[in-house]
Amino acid sequence: MPAPPSPSAIILAAGYSSRMGEFKPLLELSGLAAIDRVIGLYQAVGVTDIHVVTGFRSATIEAAVRSRSVALVHNPDHDKGMFSSVLAGVRALTEATPAFFVHPVDIPLVRSHTLSVLLETGRIHSPAIAYPTFDDRRGHPPLIRGDLKEAILAHNGDGGLRTLLDRFGDQARDIPVADNGVLLDMDTPDDYAQLSSRSETSAILTDDECRQLMEKVVRLPASIIDHCRQVARVAVRLAQAVNTAGAGLDMSRIRSAALVHDVARLEKNHAAAGARLLEQMGFPALAEIVAVHMQIHVDENSPIDEAQVVHLADKLVSGSNVVNLAKRFDAKLNKYGHDPIVAEKIEQRRQAALTIQTKIERAAAATIDQIIVSKGSR
Repeated sequence: MPAPPSPSAIILAAGYSSRMGEFKPLLELSGLAAIDRVIGLYQAVGVTDIHVVTGFRSATIEAAVRSRSVALVHNPDHDKGMFSSVLAGVRALTEATPAFFVHPVDIPLVRSHTLSVLLETGRIHSPAIAYPTFDDRRGHPPLIRGDLKEAILAHNGDGGLRTLLDRFGDQARDIPVADNGVLLDMDTPDDYAQLSSRSETSAILTDDECRQLMEKVVRLPASIIDHCRQVARVAVRLAQAVNTAGAGLDMSRIRSAALVHDVARLEKNHAAAGARLLEQMGFPALAEIVAVHMQIHVDENSPIDEAQVVHLADKLVSGSNVVNLAKRFDAKLNKYGHDPIVAEKIEQRRQAALTIQTKIERAAAATIDQIIVSKGSR
């Protein structure tokens, strides 16, 4: 029995790039042209029916994507605006297309996990439109159900695609994603500079993406989020102290991992569950740190690394309060020490934390209290 048809993608690359001053589809971000980034994004999640709509400098686009497995759709009316390119792309879809993305090429930093979430939503719920949202703002690309093709083709163009899709608002679904790339377009040189900078740090979550993940995507209680924020503050202080001594730790990675280290706090074996989620989202470096924030093996002679810093910071924070390490583990033993297996695990964690603390104090030539105690830290 043949497999059902898969969703398609329409990539809009027909515009003049007039505000940018350079041809946007070929602008590079971290060494990769925008058009290549967007095509690769869909191929990464298994979308194979990809239509690239060309117009201005169509020959340039055709040459740039010649080695790609995509269909080129020329829009002779591209001077009439973006909706004319939407129409050209929709006309190129087959009748069997169950759903399709519409993706302007100048929104190139969407994450592949975002597309996977939208595809899963479409498969399970089949809404008329699935929108990725960030901070309650709808972004790109929407996933549009196939039976809306006729309505799009019949639209007179007033207000563009957004106005047409608004007619189906009661059948739409907003999907929160920890991906500010759904809102980031590059219309101007300033936009391009900002996206270029962001592309260089795309391997970690920004502070806003961490907040979105915890508050809107996973929807954790405020107490857990507050704990993570305090752990991040402490972790940054620890890292700053050892970096002053030349450690060379990645501050952004430490902060990002600390902010989401309890992302799966409500699940069983939450460290492993959180690491799996971050791995699925495309953040292996963060996943490695989160995986060991509860239990870590420490060699007292090995260099201090990012995972050790986040692990210790987590042990120095109870709730949203900075605590004394010895008192914290004494309290744990008093509460759970009647079980010899649990007591042994607590003692292992105590020794690991104390070893990391000693290493940091030695490197920073300061006590932990001296490092982390300052206005607002308690």
